[in-house]
Amino acid sequence: MTDLVTTFREFVEREQLFTKTDKLLLACSGGLDSTVLAHLLHAEGYDFAIAHMNFQLRGEASNEDAAFVEDLARTLGAKFFLKAVDAKKEALPGESTQMVARRLRYQWFDEIVIEQDCSMLHLVIAHHLEDNFETVLMNLIRGTGFRGISGIEPKSESIYGLIPHTKVRPLLNSSRASILAYARAKNLNWREDESNASDNYLRNRIRHHLAPVFYDEFGMSINTWANTANNLRADERIYRHGFSAVFKEVVINDWGTGEMLVIDRTAFPKGIDQLAFLRSLPLRENSFTNEEFKQIITVPGQRTIEGKNMIAYVTPKTWSFDFKTYGDKSLPATEIKQLPCSLKGGHHKLTIELVPRPEVLNTSSPLFLAPLPLPLHLRPRRKGDRFQPLGMGGKSKKVKDYMIDEKVPVWLRDQIYLLCNADDEIMAITGYCISEKFKVLPHHTEVLRISTAD
Repeated sequence: MTDLVTTFREFVEREQLFTKTDKLLLACSGGLDSTVLAHLLHAEGYDFAIAHMNFQLRGEASNEDAAFVEDLARTLGAKFFLKAVDAKKEALPGESTQMVARRLRYQWFDEIVIEQDCSMLHLVIAHHLEDNFETVLMNLIRGTGFRGISGIEPKSESIYGLIPHTKVRPLLNSSRASILAYARAKNLNWREDESNASDNYLRNRIRHHLAPVFYDEFGMSINTWANTANNLRADERIYRHGFSAVFKEVVINDWGTGEMLVIDRTAFPKGIDQLAFLRSLPLRENSFTNEEFKQIITVPGQRTIEGKNMIAYVTPKTWSFDFKTYGDKSLPATEIKQLPCSLKGGHHKLTIELVPRPEVLNTSSPLFLAPLPLPLHLRPRRKGDRFQPLGMGGKSKKVKDYMIDEKVPVWLRDQIYLLCNADDEIMAITGYCISEKFKVLPHHTEVLRISTAD
């Protein structure tokens, strides 16, 4: 028990993961690792909430997991967030169960951060030493570079990124044995996922069959791996420092400053290996294989290369990287002939209705607009769209620029409906902002209310 607590404290301080003044969001499955981490955060006096996503993959057992985590949060006095999804129905073509669960989970965590007024900027994950070792072995099997053999980072920027926040892993320097010892010493209960015993997943096969070879046949201790992991992280930071200098020389648009990440392929300093550079770009995990990166470098002329969850647009002078859109690329245009109106489109369920004017008019969610004659129209954004955001004194702004400034992720931008009047003037970006031109005035006794829900 003491070993885990001491290792936890030293690692949090050394890696500067978070402080007692930070608000944390703990991803908790109810398993041993995340349950122990919840108790550890509570015992150490951290301010944290707990989030659990029920993927409904294991029938009643999944519901029991959710109930267990809710009870854990109640016991520890932590705010609790729960969301149930049908992971099988949400899967994209060719997407594994693990990948769809990861995608849905992190998208939801981003949404929680937004709902909490961006106060929870640290997502806490219970990865430990053995998880890291297994990840490195997985990367070696699939083919990797320096970044892959460095393993899991203790602290990393959000990869789905509605707003910038970090994922932190305070148990990354702690062994599974020390976590189990803590749980037994504290007489803790946790949930067991029977799928962890299955060899259907690569990670499980590595855990059950390959990793033990290093421990049992060659006598490698987990402490040896801990030292190696720390050395690799230190080396990787030096490498990243050099990479950042090259990146600044060749980047045209970085994430957040443009629709896509755009690289000037003609601006590379001499001696820089372009393949190594591409592997180090801030892209989604496993976005392109090594062979796909090679194609990006070598294909002549103008081409589009589609990876697992990203797309590369190649020209003789540039490489541009974009996120694949989840769901249909374009939303269908919809005419609203009567109110109330509810529909599911893109990322949200949308409800538009005529209601008595409330005493307080919010500027975020739900949105309130002046009543207008029907029909109205819902459509996705188009190139060149402009509107007058509320609070800008009637100044016009491109919808594209508004979404960039609000850090709306690239994959989401084509999945947001614009509400337009009969003349196709943009009244609102649903879920985000109304137009100054269509704001509620003092004489309005009724208003249009636009509500969004997942």
